[in-house]
Amino acid sequence: MRIALPILLLGLLVSSTGWTQPPMAPQITPHMSRQAPTIVGYAYHERTGALFFTEAYRNRFDQQGRLLSSAVEYRPAQGNTPLASKALDYAKHPYAPEFTFANHAADYQEALYWQGPDQVLVRCKEAGEEWRERRLRIPEPVVADAGFDAFLKDNMDTLRAGQPLQFNFINPARLDWFRFRAEPLEQSPHTITLRVYPENTLLRWLVDPILLTYELGTNPDARPQLMHYSGQTNMQLSGDQPVVANIFYEYPQQPAQPIVNLF
Repeated sequence: MRIALPILLLGLLVSSTGWTQPPMAPQITPHMSRQAPTIVGYAYHERTGALFFTEAYRNRFDQQGRLLSSAVEYRPAQGNTPLASKALDYAKHPYAPEFTFANHAADYQEALYWQGPDQVLVRCKEAGEEWRERRLRIPEPVVADAGFDAFLKDNMDTLRAGQPLQFNFINPARLDWFRFRAEPLEQSPHTITLRVYPENTLLRWLVDPILLTYELGTNPDARPQLMHYSGQTNMQLSGDQPVVANIFYEYPQQPAQPIVNLF
């Protein structure tokens, strides 16, 4: 899931250079994988409660259950023209995937590419402007975009034990990375709610925390599932601020089907 931590409010100044040619897409050899049924998120406006947009996730996993790639499409509550689209590739990092994101409604684009074991290239383009880019060296644990969800799931035992998690979140929109913390807020035998916020004291004054609720399930081997997201999203219309929303996720019941991944 696209987790959009609200760093967009900060307006930080960073250096940038022009972009001439995008990096080559990573080469993926044919292998067996399985495609999970589509997961749909319904985003409701925080104040009015009206349905603002939906987001549909198509994920591919390998035979060991590791996430390989995702394709996400955002659509408005009314109409069929997509608001935005995103493609993610987890080949180089399980929690900080390479990705491209295009917000068609706001004419905005951003991307992340790994340049080495500890260096990424981040780039973004506002409507009517040139591409900006920056190379970053980031210490682990590194998290970006929807890889945030996998990071929390893989560390759920720590969170359930009442311990916080610290991580470094990459934000291509600001061509930078920031230190964040996730901590358990409340939990029951079958659910846990987490609060996510920046560790920097000044940023905490500027950025509202994000709340995430996961269903834990009754089977000890079952993976947690994100059920509810509350906070700022990465979606906006032309000239508007990013939408603050409550997003509820719906998971289909049918099992994933094996496929041959040829790309």
